[in-house]
Amino acid sequence: MFVMKEDGERIQGIPGFEERNRDQRLQLNIEHKRIERSFDDCSRCIDSSRLAKHNIIAVGINTYLAVVEWDGLDDEHVIIVPTQHCSSSIQLDENVWDEMRLWRKGLVALWKEQEKDCVFFEMARHVDSNPHLYVECVPLEQEIGDMAPIYFKKAINECEGEYMDNKKLIETKNLRRQIPKGFSYFAVDFGLSNGYAHVIESHDHFPATFATEIIAGMLDLPPKKWRKRETDEMSKQKSRAEKFKQLWEPFDWTKRLRSQEGPSTSSGSSTSSRRE
Repeated sequence: MFVMKEDGERIQGIPGFEERNRDQRLQLNIEHKRIERSFDDCSRCIDSSRLAKHNIIAVGINTYLAVVEWDGLDDEHVIIVPTQHCSSSIQLDENVWDEMRLWRKGLVALWKEQEKDCVFFEMARHVDSNPHLYVECVPLEQEIGDMAPIYFKKAINECEGEYMDNKKLIETKNLRRQIPKGFSYFAVDFGLSNGYAHVIESHDHFPATFATEIIAGMLDLPPKKWRKRETDEMSKQKSRAEKFKQLWEPFDWTKRLRSQEGPSTSSGSSTSSRRE
């Protein structure tokens, strides 16, 4: 075989070149199949047969809002999810990121009417395994919400030991510009205010329950509320979804989308008609 040098001269018979090429192609094929399987098995993708559609509150163009399928920290514990597979917020297209902000604004307005604050948090762990991102949203009584930044700042500063390559606490002004793509991280925002982020260097020393444990402690909830997320009974899931749909209705910005689509488009939580 022949390989071209930079000056165009051909070199014949480089030892091991074919084998390395073949190994690289095999590795790429394995990685491609792994990613395909993660899409097929995903319970968050809008077209997945595993998606718990009964928990969906409303669907936008590129994102949707749903109540959690487990026994959450509150009956109004919800998640904002992109309809298509993406492993973290910093990897989202700009229009999808902007749409996720619309849900946040609506939720803040909803809970403000109840005289409540809220926290939004994302646990972007093991992003190299290509999980489907979602942002969790939990309402808090105002006096607890006022203390939330203090609790999270202290916990982040104390996490993962003393020696780290990255700064422990990042005060976020623009998360997508402050953390490079491909990094695992945790991020929390307080209402529509800026929040904090932390680059996860050791998943063994940064538990998936980091945020829920902090919030559960603030709310004086028992450990079973945050230690293990087990899928709740179907009747309880449906009850939470129906109640939250009623609360969300006055703040539902997706109604404008449905009115623009015309009378032939189905309403409710139909998904396929509202995708790009």
